[in-house]
Amino acid sequence: MITQDLVSFFLFSLLYLTVTIPLVLAYRVTKVINFTVANYITYGAYTAVLLDYYMRSSFGHNSLLLTVLSSFAVTGLIAVMSNLAVFKPLAEMRVKGDVLMIASMGLWIVLKYVLYIVSDIASSAWRTNLVSYSQIHYDDISLLTVRAGLVGVQQSLVVFPLLAVASMFILYLVLSETRVGRAVLAVADNSVLASLSGVAVGRVVSLTWFLTAGLTSLAGVMWTTYSGAITPEVGDSLILQVFTIAFIGGLSSLTRTAAGALLISGVENFGTDLLSTYLGLPTSIKPMLTFTVLLATLIVSPPLGVAGGVPYRFTRGARR
Repeated sequence: MITQDLVSFFLFSLLYLTVTIPLVLAYRVTKVINFTVANYITYGAYTAVLLDYYMRSSFGHNSLLLTVLSSFAVTGLIAVMSNLAVFKPLAEMRVKGDVLMIASMGLWIVLKYVLYIVSDIASSAWRTNLVSYSQIHYDDISLLTVRAGLVGVQQSLVVFPLLAVASMFILYLVLSETRVGRAVLAVADNSVLASLSGVAVGRVVSLTWFLTAGLTSLAGVMWTTYSGAITPEVGDSLILQVFTIAFIGGLSSLTRTAAGALLISGVENFGTDLLSTYLGLPTSIKPMLTFTVLLATLIVSPPLGVAGGVPYRFTRGARR
């Protein structure tokens, strides 16, 4: 049991990092508390599903590399189009952050049911069940594990760290070694000052949507090697944990966000197991533990700037 908990802690820590680090960066640039992050995960997974079925039925094999590139491109373009259709017009109206958040919630539901429609149509056309698809095994990863002498190792134990490290490396490379990355950081720090300095803020925002959504989609690809049933609810099942971790990071600190990913993964895996073993509580209390951490975070250390204005923790001393 302890070994399984350690494996789950390891895998889910990597999964949460892959989602929350891009989410926090996107918030710092766009100022949108974006619930469509759930769609980015799901669309990443379903790009993998559709590609897996097509590749296997047409060529007899699939590829993780092709899947990652396709998921990144498809999900990134969806995010850019969502920004142009919804968030950019609202931002130009200078609406408050809570309105943008509500808009993202509406878009989240729309995109989810669009995927259900696409899945139903594809299922009818290809005469297979794509609404609940089985775990995917990637042939290039199978070849890699054989050559590395890791025959019999679960693909998730290879794919999760591989894609998580690749995601963090790409993000680091873009932000620290490119002019575009420095422009992204400038807009994240102060969009008005960045604009006065000659940064094309609109283009930077669009690029941020594309980059962060594309990186988030890798979590969906990771999930296809772990879950026994891939459905259009994939992202929804992770949204509570994702935002709890982002709030622990204050929607500002990437370091605190990484620590939050470890904390929530530990609480879910070790905490649930301990309560089940010593108190006889059912493992279904896992969401309760995550909500407890979320409520404690909101009370003790509210995220920076949520709902606009100066955070409560910076003003409560002045009220006494």
